[in-house]
Amino acid sequence: MRISRPDPDAAPDIVGVAVVEPAEAMILVSLADQLQALLAESLESPVDTDSAVLRLLPDAYRSDPELADEWRRLSRRGLVDRKIGFAHAMSSALSPGLDAETARTVTLTTDAALDWVRGLGDLRLVIADRMGIIVDGDEGTFAEPGLRDVYDLLAWMQDALVQVLDEAEQSTPASSPPEAP
Repeated sequence: MRISRPDPDAAPDIVGVAVVEPAEAMILVSLADQLQALLAESLESPVDTDSAVLRLLPDAYRSDPELADEWRRLSRRGLVDRKIGFAHAMSSALSPGLDAETARTVTLTTDAALDWVRGLGDLRLVIADRMGIIVDGDEGTFAEPGLRDVYDLLAWMQDALVQVLDEAEQSTPASSPPEAP
């Protein structure tokens, strides 16, 4: 996989390109689909028992259970829908490349790149939970073979996308305020 800035002659709304191998696309689509399912299932129960869901949807008011319940009642569906949307943006962009025999280039607008960054962050939270990573620097206490490699790949992708977004922002001329009449 390669994530970089687009060619200078690319459309102005394109901030990055991701060159994705079919096997990488398959893994990322599978992970994004699993995340969407996990989040959708979380709406079916008022109480979260999955520690990964608790990381994705923490209580807004940890010291006040009544306020936390109210926030959950009023805001949870919207938050879950947005998180599902982030994962869906990634899987829908990558799905057309699943049958390809060669790498596929995905162009990313600012909004798409931000959705990917957010979706990757959510995937990393789930995988960190499954690996037993509690704080930065932990190696985790349990991991299926290859899970650490996937976690590290997602971290690299997230970092590369943030760099692309930063470079795009720095290369955009600052807009000047409108002149007074």
